[in-house]
Amino acid sequence: MTSLRQRLLDLAGVTAITVVVWLYAAGQTLQTRVIAFDIEIESGDPARSTVESASPYHLSIEISGSRQAVIRATEALSGRTIRLRTGVDGVPAQAGVHELAMRDVLELTPEVRALSVDITTVTPASATIKIATVRRN
Repeated sequence: MTSLRQRLLDLAGVTAITVVVWLYAAGQTLQTRVIAFDIEIESGDPARSTVESASPYHLSIEISGSRQAVIRATEALSGRTIRLRTGVDGVPAQAGVHELAMRDVLELTPEVRALSVDITTVTPASATIKIATVRRN
């Protein structure tokens, strides 16, 4: 037969483990949030091309992920301006008019990809940019 002291120690141990598991699970629960920020697109090679589109683009994205990841993403992106360059970051470098699917571009952007959240929707869904070749004299 176990003593009262041993029973109390067992109860305290089980309670401590339960609290730790509950706190971990609370941080991992799925959460959704809308974040607003700006995107500026600039030439990845200014000696060869320029971006002639209206910039910055104001975006609103809905993200989902663990509570902790959503909080980190909100702190990292909310109200900021993310600079993208042509030729990288999912933005084409070829001269001409391009329609960018903003969700695809953001999913390729290292700053967003590193946040470990899923992008559910992006408003506006697309942006049009015009890339012109720099003329040399």
